[in-house]
Amino acid sequence: MKTAFGILMFLTLASISCQTRTKPKSAYDVLKSASDYVNMKCPIQIDSILKLENTIAFPIATFRYNMILKYDTVKYDIHAFEETLRVTTLNMAKTNPDGKMFRDLNTTLEYNFSDTLGNFLFRFVFKPEEYR
Repeated sequence: MKTAFGILMFLTLASISCQTRTKPKSAYDVLKSASDYVNMKCPIQIDSILKLENTIAFPIATFRYNMILKYDTVKYDIHAFEETLRVTTLNMAKTNPDGKMFRDLNTTLEYNFSDTLGNFLFRFVFKPEEYR
């Protein structure tokens, strides 16, 4: 799971670092460009159960990942899985070197998870002070 979120952060931040800057951009402008770049590659199958559908940037500095989770909620406890995934995702935001740009821009990170039918499952919202 750590690798999956590392891939997401790398894709997002690679797009930011590849852009030329003619004038200073706001955090939203940088995140919007990153979102546009990642969305050109979507959907992206991250691993056997996670697929990135798209990303969205919101003013002032919020970046949302919309994920599809292939998980048998009847057979397994989705709440236990959600808590484990939350801890892993927050740890990745805190420690992954590719997440530095998000930390520098004081970005709020959102992760929405839906099932394969499009039904909302859960959401994580990490404010900058939580993952710095």
